[in-house]
Amino acid sequence: MSQDTEQVLRRSLDAVDQQRRRLMWLLAIAAPTVAWEVYRLGHIQHTGDVPRMIVAAAIALFFWTLGLAVLIVFQITIATKRVLRAIELASRPVE
Repeated sequence: MSQDTEQVLRRSLDAVDQQRRRLMWLLAIAAPTVAWEVYRLGHIQHTGDVPRMIVAAAIALFFWTLGLAVLIVFQITIATKRVLRAIELASRPVE
């Protein structure tokens, strides 16, 4: 494999790893937020305050959707890394 190709693949793999770390941080923020908002929604439900309940439900749904989107992108990142590794392995000379 030429040095240029190897450097491009290495940079691509590093970029995928960096994106994966960012996604993990985003998921680590979204998961407790969903749990907190669902907890808050349960307490607001007993008060009968409909506007606050709607806001809490909207926030919970937003972060739930964000978490699912992060999981989908996370799976795409894993697949991208596998493809890049396969390209790297396929381009190595046979010994």
